[in-house]
Amino acid sequence: MNFRFSSKALLLLLLVIPLSVGLWVRYKPVGFWLEHKETFFVDDRPIFTAYDSYYFARLADDYRMGVFKAGERDPLRFVPDYTEYPEVIPFYSWLFAHLSQIFNKPVENLAFWLTPLLAVLFVIPLTLLLYKLGTALGALGASLTGVLSFIYLVRSSLNRLDTDSIIYFSIFAIPLGVYLYSTAQSRREKYIALFLLFLFVHLFYWGYLPPELIFAFWLFSVLYLLYPHIRERQRLGDKNLWKEVDLITLVFNPLILAKGIFSLAVKVYVYILHFGKPVEGGFPNVQVSISELRKFDIGTIADITVGNLPLFIVGALGLLLFAYRKPRAFILFLPTLLMGLIALKGASRFAMFLAPLLGLGIGFLLELVGDYIKENFQSGISRFVKPLLGGALIATLIVANLRSFHFIPRPIMTPAVAQAFIELGRQTPPDAWIYTWWDYGYAIQYYARRATFHDGGTQNSPKTYFIALSFTVSSPQKGYNISQSLALCGKECIEKLLEEGKTPEQIKALFESGKLLRDRKPEHPIYWVFTGDLIGKFYWISYFGTWDFKTLKGRHYSLYQTVCLERPPKGIFCPVGGKTALFDPLKMVLVLNAKVYPVKIFAIRTPEELKIYTNKKFPTGNAIEKVFTFKRDFYLWYITEESAFYTNFNQMFVLRKYNPQLFERVDDLFPNYTFYRLK
Repeated sequence: MNFRFSSKALLLLLLVIPLSVGLWVRYKPVGFWLEHKETFFVDDRPIFTAYDSYYFARLADDYRMGVFKAGERDPLRFVPDYTEYPEVIPFYSWLFAHLSQIFNKPVENLAFWLTPLLAVLFVIPLTLLLYKLGTALGALGASLTGVLSFIYLVRSSLNRLDTDSIIYFSIFAIPLGVYLYSTAQSRREKYIALFLLFLFVHLFYWGYLPPELIFAFWLFSVLYLLYPHIRERQRLGDKNLWKEVDLITLVFNPLILAKGIFSLAVKVYVYILHFGKPVEGGFPNVQVSISELRKFDIGTIADITVGNLPLFIVGALGLLLFAYRKPRAFILFLPTLLMGLIALKGASRFAMFLAPLLGLGIGFLLELVGDYIKENFQSGISRFVKPLLGGALIATLIVANLRSFHFIPRPIMTPAVAQAFIELGRQTPPDAWIYTWWDYGYAIQYYARRATFHDGGTQNSPKTYFIALSFTVSSPQKGYNISQSLALCGKECIEKLLEEGKTPEQIKALFESGKLLRDRKPEHPIYWVFTGDLIGKFYWISYFGTWDFKTLKGRHYSLYQTVCLERPPKGIFCPVGGKTALFDPLKMVLVLNAKVYPVKIFAIRTPEELKIYTNKKFPTGNAIEKVFTFKRDFYLWYITEESAFYTNFNQMFVLRKYNPQLFERVDDLFPNYTFYRLK
């Protein structure tokens, strides 16, 4: 880009453009949030846009209150087994703990404004590195694609307190530090580069903690240093060379590297070799239900990284050319590329690592085109070529990623659900254990300050199966026994039973029968918590709860919520999937799309009583429910199947029918929430 720009002015421009665009797309939704506080806030606090945000926010509160004990037992997670606090307070939690104390504001109110700024800081090391590598258009393409890519925008949007911005910053800051060290001309410059690299590495570890990525970056950093000797077939016995390797190793911290080897092996096993397969003994693997771990086709990956498939192909070709032209520099980006390629196997969240590299490929390709034109078409206009290509690059990436400019992040839960968890903290004793689906674990720990059986970091264990089972079985006694047994026999106990030779079916029978209790009861009070969002999640809860250990599959139950309009004698009109279904309660049939479906059960739940009408004409059929809500004279309707109708989930939450000898209904504000205490 030779257009009468000084090198400093050009570098400033390369930084300002992507930083400005990145901040624009992230702060643009602020006005919408503030105008619709009733949808996005609870108690004047913005609701986080990711479940994991509640984990970092809760650690921040723990740290601020002085209850965080590094490496010791975390009293709110994964009861009765528990997990430990991180070995060090995560960077985000530490930062927002201090900010919360200084400004006397809840963590989410501060994260609302600061997270978008932190999310775009990766532009600085990425642009500096590529600029020094001699590809200004590559720097522009990489940074602009990074801030605009839909997958990264979603994962670093408004009020998403998560580690992704730390990862993005570090995966480019660490290579920058290595490059500065390798090109330093004086001892002073080398020491400065080593100091910066030390800061980048340990900020990465502090912010993200898993050491396997640090090990990967160390490995490729060493390869980067050795590359000239290997390529020129020089002997590797140069003492000065190995002194440099030793210095780099010390900067990366051998203790972290040792942990990284083991951690990397575990990650490869979990995300590549064992992804989606059953866990211990054949229990279901909850990974298959997690949206960010699902596998996307190449077209979808292209859409969420660079905007469309043609640009994806161009970016991939350009990246290959970059690797061919600058093989040594390419080594610095290999760890990031390898992480991105995991998205092709599964775990779509890893696609965000591809975005800036594909942008680099697009920009580098244009750089080569510009160089070719300047060399072969000598004229006065040739000096305008690269500025014009830069403008075309900016326009192309913006047009291809227009949906990023229209994206408005949504809270991970409704204000009604968030309020339910706040209320849960008021209505339960401090030593209560909360029994609900794993998605809500972190939020309950934050809002209610209560312990949970599993959460977003501990959901992949047999405990998740037993919670799903207790909600899916049709026996309140079995559900009660499973809950009490799980409170006494957690993950370690289940693993011990497996080691003793018991099959999963036998362990299931022990839990359902209550034989593990032996007249014992947990010391902590246990509360079943149902919230409105669980209606949609019942699709997967039922799948795990009906798990067949022989076929290694479950069955999805549908529980469709709608609002019907009664128009006698014509019938009851119910919107279903964008169309209108007609329910005839006299004939007990449901007509949808000119097809007639038998209705086996029609249940009406009023504040005073539960009436159930059964159709003996049909051996099987659907179940339709009309249930009252906390709003006066307002009823919701549910369409489900007969087998789902009798589950504890449907009976205790939707119909609010329970066994008073086993459960006490503590509070009910349906459809927002219903709380039960086990007796």
